[in-house]
Amino acid sequence: MTRTQGSLPDDGARLSSIFDALLNDDQAVPPADGEADDISLGALFDAMGEKSQGALIVLFALIACVPVPGPNAVLTIPLAFLALQLVIGRKKLYLPDWMRRRKIGRRRLNGLYRHMRPRLIWLENRMSDRWLFFVPAQRMPVIGLICLVIAFIIAIPIPVPGANSIPALCLVVVGLGLVLSDGMAIAAGIFASGVAATGIAGLTWYGVNALAA
Repeated sequence: MTRTQGSLPDDGARLSSIFDALLNDDQAVPPADGEADDISLGALFDAMGEKSQGALIVLFALIACVPVPGPNAVLTIPLAFLALQLVIGRKKLYLPDWMRRRKIGRRRLNGLYRHMRPRLIWLENRMSDRWLFFVPAQRMPVIGLICLVIAFIIAIPIPVPGANSIPALCLVVVGLGLVLSDGMAIAAGIFASGVAATGIAGLTWYGVNALAA
């Protein structure tokens, strides 16, 4: 249902509520260049405000969780760019003009998000302010580096259908932990991503050896 007011939920709202507002309200995120079915990444970024960095990581990782052919390698670019800014310690997210102009089909994006929305809400219901020693700014470069590695793992072509969804879901957990200041979620996402990376490395090695034989 389209919201009738142009304002977004306040900063204390859940990401699921913010995404619901952004993807269903033309006033919150205007169409790109007059194309009603497209929104620009810049408009999406501006509408998210202070939550933009973590929220965009969660959104792109959620889309990467959907086991459809093709998009994961493309999604690695914005995910890696966002993670790189954590690595270098930027306090405010920056998007270059070429990335701001990138267009996303609103209906397609909304459909993919709706598919993953129950999982996002399930995760949000289990998060709170915990292990805050993981959250301070001095830890962000390390967390950003791990997110950068996960982003590239998502792009690896794995011979097992849906295997890329596992590291993508780990990145969702880390991103939510960053937004909601849940250090336990950040630690759990990092640990799970390490396990997933080990499994993916094994599958890739097995696949390469099978092709070589």
